[in-house]
Amino acid sequence: MKAATRNNITNKVFMTTFLVAFSSVALTSAFPCPAHTLNSDTPIIEKKDNDDDQLQRKKN
Repeated sequence: MKAATRNNITNKVFMTTFLVAFSSVALTSAFPCPAHTLNSDTPIIEKKDNDDDQLQRKKN
């Protein structure tokens, strides 16, 4: 393989890697993960509060 071809392939591999890494970071900024929102935790907290209330009523 000629040196120019090898250099060209290496440059394309590095550029592709950079673009994929940059795109993955940019996409997570544009479309945040729904698992990290406060709304996803609300049902669990409400259920826990309801369970705590039920336990207190049983004790009384």
